[in-house]
This record gives sequence, structure tokens and C-alpha cells, in this order.
Amino acid sequence: MKAKSTGALSPEAHQRQDSLYQSNPRYDVVIVGTGMAAISVAALLARAGWRVCMLEAHDLPGGYVHSFRMGEFHFCAQIHYIWGCGPGEKVTRLLEKLGLSQDILFEKLNPDGYDHVILPDRKRVAIPCGYDRLAANIEAAYPGQGESVRRFTRILDRLSVEVAQLPDTIRWWHVPTLGWRFRTLIGYHRKTLQQVFNECGLSQEAQAVLSANSGDYMCPPRDLSVLAYNGLFSGYNRGAYYPRRHFKYFIERLMELITSHEGCHVYYETEVTGFETRGDRMEGVVTADGKVFRAPTVLCNADPQKMAGIIGREKFPASWRKPLEYDYSWTALTVYLGVRGLDLRDYGFGRHNTWHLEQWDLNKTWEEAMNQDWSRPWLFMATPSLHTPEGGTCPPGTQILELATGANYDFFRQLHDSDYKAYVRKKNEVQNRLIDLVEQHHVSDLRKHIVLHVAGSPTTNEDYCRAPRGHAYGQHLTPANLGPGRLRSRTPWKNFFWCNAASGYPGVNGTVGTGMQLYMELTGDRFFDPRRTPDTETLLRHLRGQG
Repeated sequence: MKAKSTGALSPEAHQRQDSLYQSNPRYDVVIVGTGMAAISVAALLARAGWRVCMLEAHDLPGGYVHSFRMGEFHFCAQIHYIWGCGPGEKVTRLLEKLGLSQDILFEKLNPDGYDHVILPDRKRVAIPCGYDRLAANIEAAYPGQGESVRRFTRILDRLSVEVAQLPDTIRWWHVPTLGWRFRTLIGYHRKTLQQVFNECGLSQEAQAVLSANSGDYMCPPRDLSVLAYNGLFSGYNRGAYYPRRHFKYFIERLMELITSHEGCHVYYETEVTGFETRGDRMEGVVTADGKVFRAPTVLCNADPQKMAGIIGREKFPASWRKPLEYDYSWTALTVYLGVRGLDLRDYGFGRHNTWHLEQWDLNKTWEEAMNQDWSRPWLFMATPSLHTPEGGTCPPGTQILELATGANYDFFRQLHDSDYKAYVRKKNEVQNRLIDLVEQHHVSDLRKHIVLHVAGSPTTNEDYCRAPRGHAYGQHLTPANLGPGRLRSRTPWKNFFWCNAASGYPGVNGTVGTGMQLYMELTGDRFFDPRRTPDTETLLRHLRGQG
């Protein structure tokens, strides 16, 4: 069985797709890929009456949000919690626009601690929604750090306000005419998280608490753009959520909506291998099995660097090539466990995720992981079966525990391609190291209760999610990759647009926003304005049931 497929697409399903293609359907838009940005724009366009064609190389939709089955368990590939699901926020507005806001519902993770951080001194600090409470929690654990934390979060608050007020398109004249409104953004857009930590005088303990979730960014503090950090950290500060019926239902329901509209189809195991261009128009999309799909508009959810190579870089004018020269984000090794005969809530797990640190300096932790040293790793632990009362991901009497840590793509790819048995041994070695840590510090007899386990390395991400180098977010989230020259939706072809994390922003909230923004550009239906999103205090009151 080829690595890109789980074998879910039957010969009969292939035949149905072939028959559909032979009927010569007419489409208004062809979309390459079915990641979150693609699903968002496709659902909106289908609802607006466009005939949508989606081409997916895998046999399941969703990209990193897809769920795969192992035995009787269903695991989401890489997503564990999201933000942007409060009143008036992006995910909510998308579902309202699609008429699904009463169907796809979300559970709030514990607002008093959506993330728990286990520090090297074995103190546990909860990351709550609301920066005042965060400062109080850190002060309680490490006296004397509260004011430095407040100094840090005030910078984050100012950045959030200014980012929300940015024009959709930034022109050169905005700098002299509007620059005074974006002083914090201008002053910090080239700074790393570590630089801002140092500026605020944060202790090693406070830094560890605030950057323990660096696995959410796949980037160490010394390299991570403070803007990227703020986008995610301030998003979760306003509410962390998990789909009530799990990510599996979330994706399936959106895909059902798309294909329920007349003339809208999805072709699975349909790899795009070529593009036909003529002048300033994209004429057609060619697939590995010789099919050619045509439409007045073409959107690309697949990785822009990879697709530019297929289109032909020589066809891109020089000014259009530079944004395509980004370096990819780092990645992780993930362990998916099904357990029976214990309740993980008895061991400190619940409606939160847990980050376990073996040393204070996350920069050093990442450096060691990139050099195949997992003696003192960061460890992420998620319990999706505890985030919602709804079943559907595991059999009765069982629960799911997912583990993750940083890993070097180049190392695992070389091992995978040169000595597959050695690759499997190393993957198992890291898996066992993570389970050892859980047994040592959290669940002493975990192995006795594991009924299913499977590990995914960076090469697994590449094979199953078509993420070059197993990347997590498109570009590495450094200041250089988040500047004014960052890739946008437009291309040299008037009817061809990028629509992915690399051309917008990463994460479910970011890619949903990317799809929404492109829909608004294509149709003129401007149903969402980030400047009208409720403020943080309003969202925090909603989280705590205060209005």
C-alpha cells in the first residue's frame, strides 16, 4: 500500500470518480487540496452557488485536521485544540455563514487552565484565559515575577489591538499616514520571543511557563517571531476550544455541505502533477492519471514552493519568486495511544492539555532534539476523549492519550530512505522515551493499559499530509518569514490564487481566515471584519458565563 493512502478509497469509488469525470462536468472553480483553508473557501463558494471541484492526493480530506482510523480508535492527525470559536470570531462566523453553527458545536477547554505546564522543579502552573490570572498564577509559583509577566502581556495586548486594525491590503503610503497607529507593531515586527522576554526581565522560570507550548509553534524562543507567538497565545487567551463531536465530525460535516450542492465534487487519490498556462491565465490542472480539470478560477491549497516547481519557476517573474523562497517550519514526532482500564482524570488530565519540561531552557531543548538527543525533551500530552462528553473516537471503557515532541526531519528522512528497519527502531526508541516520561511523572503503570499504539515521524507528516519536510505551518515562524514580503493569495495569473497556511496564517483559525478572506476577495461578499470582533474582555466574560 502506498504511503499516501490508508486504502480507504475502493476500486468502486475510483470507478465512480472516473465516470463522473467522463461526464464532462463544468466547474466554476478548481481547488487543489482539501486542507482547512481549501475547505473553508470551498464551502463558502458552494453555498454561494459556485460549482466547486476539489482535487485531493490523499484518500481523506482535512490535511492536518484529518482523522485516521487505527483498530477501533480514531485519531486527529495533528490538531488538539483551536481558538477563534467565541462569539463573533472567525470560526464562529464561518459556521454561521454556512448555517452550521447549531450543528458543529465546540466545548470550552477549562478557562482556568486550558494548558498545564509541568516545570523541571515539578511545579504545575495552569495557563488560564485572561492575562491578569496568568500573571497571578506565575507569581504564586515564582514570587516576584508577576510584574514582569504583566509588562510582557501588555506588549501582547497592544500588538493584538494593532494587528486587528491593519488594512486588508497594506500600501506604501500607509506607513507615513497611518504608522502612528501601529507603533508597537512597527517596533516589534522584527523581534523574536526571546528578545521580548529579555526586554521584560523575565526569569528562567517565567520564560519556561510562557514558552512551554513552543511545540504549538514548532520553533524555539530565540527564533520565533513575537508576532507569531502573539497570534496563537493571545488567541487561546480569549478561549481554547475542542469540537463537541471531535475533529472527525467537524471535517466530515463541512465536506458533506460542499458536496450537497449541485455541481460540487471531490476527487480523492487524485494527485496534481501539472498545470497548463497561457499568458496571464491558468488554463487547466493536470493529474497523475491523465485527467485535465478546467475552470475560470483555480485555487491552490497545496504547498506553494512545491506547486511553483510543478508550474515552472521560470514562469514566475522575479518579483513573484522571492516570496516563494521561505524555509519550512520544524516538525514533531507524535505517539497515538489507546488505553483501557484506567481513567486519566485520576492522574491529573482533563479538559486541558499538558506540557512537561525536563529543563528550563527551551532553546537548548530544541537544539538537543534537532541533534537526536531526547534525554531532556519537551513533552506534549493531549487527552481528546476527555475534552467532550461525546463518544465516537474510541470504544467504551477506553480513552486516548497523545504524546508529541520535537524531531529533525532530515534525520528521519535519511534513515527512512536508507535503512527502514533502523528508522522503525529509532521511532520506537523515541516513542518509548516519551512513554517512560509519562510513567515516571504521571501514570506509573501506563504500559499495562496500552491497547493500541502508533507513532508518526516527520516523514509520516510528509507522506500522509503532503507537507514538504513534514512542516507544521508552511514557513518557519521567524521574523524573516512574517514580514511584508510574505506570500499572499495573488499570483502572476489573474485567475490563479494561493490558499494555504503559507499564503495566509497557520493553525485552524489562521487557515479558516485565509479561506474566508479569499472568498470575500472573489465574491465581494464581505461578511467578516476582524476589526468588529468582540474585545478580549467581552470574550472572557462569555467564557466564564458572565454574559
